[in-house]
Amino acid sequence: MDRRQFLTGVAVSALVAAMPATAFAATPPDQLVIAVNMGSMRGLDPHEANQIESAEILANLYDRLVYFEPDGLDAPLPQLAESWAVSDDGKTFTFTIRDGVTFHSGNPLTAEDAAWSLVRLVKLGLAPAIDLRQWGYNEENVESLIRATDARTLVVELPEAWSPSLILGSLASSACSIVDRAFLADKEQDGDLGRDYLQASDAGSGPFSLRTWRANDVMMADVFADYWNGAPAMRRVIMRHMPESSVQRLQLETGDLDVATRLSSTDLDVFEKAGTIDIQKVQGFGFYYVALNQKDEILSNPQVREAFRYLIDYEGLAATVMRYYGHLNQNVIPQGMPGYIEDAPYKLDIDRAKELLAQAGYADGFSKVLYIGPGTPYFEFAQSLQANAAAVGIQLDLQMGDYLSRFRERNFDIFMGRSGERLADPHSMLQSYATNIDNSDGAPLSGLLAWRSAWDVPAELQDLVFAAARETDPAARAELYTEVNRLYLESSPALISSFERFDVKAVSQRVSGYIGHPAWLTRWDKVTKS
Repeated sequence: MDRRQFLTGVAVSALVAAMPATAFAATPPDQLVIAVNMGSMRGLDPHEANQIESAEILANLYDRLVYFEPDGLDAPLPQLAESWAVSDDGKTFTFTIRDGVTFHSGNPLTAEDAAWSLVRLVKLGLAPAIDLRQWGYNEENVESLIRATDARTLVVELPEAWSPSLILGSLASSACSIVDRAFLADKEQDGDLGRDYLQASDAGSGPFSLRTWRANDVMMADVFADYWNGAPAMRRVIMRHMPESSVQRLQLETGDLDVATRLSSTDLDVFEKAGTIDIQKVQGFGFYYVALNQKDEILSNPQVREAFRYLIDYEGLAATVMRYYGHLNQNVIPQGMPGYIEDAPYKLDIDRAKELLAQAGYADGFSKVLYIGPGTPYFEFAQSLQANAAAVGIQLDLQMGDYLSRFRERNFDIFMGRSGERLADPHSMLQSYATNIDNSDGAPLSGLLAWRSAWDVPAELQDLVFAAARETDPAARAELYTEVNRLYLESSPALISSFERFDVKAVSQRVSGYIGHPAWLTRWDKVTKS
């Protein structure tokens, strides 16, 4: 299809969207059409992209050494590495690369490509590089520690020993996608390692190859017929930028869409009651949180932090707006993970909040700005908090928009957001929420929520987090994480967790095999349609 034909197709689709429902035809049986909000997506370089929507695309354009099934996050499975071994000291992983794999370019995939890709991730040093840098890799040591010893053998040596599950979990993330080294060699510009080229192109070996990418518009991927694990049933997958819930709902109802990902709680409730659409609540490895800036004299008071915990209507939100988007969890480890506890000691208690504010010296309250993201569930959650805060004299000025940069720069009063992690391990959450080894403004820790909140995390808590990450015995790790979870809650942290994150996907009942992945790696190669 040339550009003119494609644009015609888009125009026709827009025209059809305005027609009565009876005028719609179902999406083609060999094409999958997904609606997403592309507003935060900047490009498709796997070693740069850091958004959940991008990760799903990358999971299908590229392969990684290992992978996890959505329902088997404790059992790494072979992908490009057909097998691996771990040394007795836990510091060296040796992978045997699968024979006969080719990139979309036709180039053979070798251990050299795998080594170069992981080195590239670390050297670029962009946000996803945390998946390897957190284990001690840097520009100076990565090439000597991650190396190919022959065409099929990859050695990944660690600067220090960590739990093997953490390393394998990191290598399964979209950030550790393997790219075509030879193909990118002549795409490099001014030492960018092909970064500019990969914004709108791919150099992968996955089951689909990129056909079209336009920011805030459309992504189109075609089947890779020579995929090593067999060609998928879908000839094409199309992602369309569709941020409005009402539009997604209409097109899902009329058959012009197969998967919707940004529906409001109201629209989800309509589909669930009708029973016409399958609703998937996918665990998101993160939390909805309220961050209190500890550079602020008032908000840094422990009693003020504690008071805010009593201003959240946990039960009311759980029964309404958060019904689809979150699971009530006031701790910092998601359910199903080592160290998870069900304790939920807080509830909406206006009198207790007043008492704590009086003890802190703020009986008359104060005024602050609350920054929130657009849409559901942020707005409804923030309105509820605003009303409860007003009852104790706290005036919250709600500012809705893209204020993430303010949070990253520690230039805010109160920020409401949600976190999501690619690593299916408690450490991924705890590193962000409960470690901050350098609380200075210039520290290179902007990826950590505790640093963004300027929270000087208690040393005892941080030491436990790192001790658990280094523990190789699963039972001992679980005990440490339980202790971390309880200590976090007792410290009245600057990050108030309230609901464990869920990502909701509404899927047409014509579609089989589309299973949302908690680590963002939803695959399309097993999808079929009736």
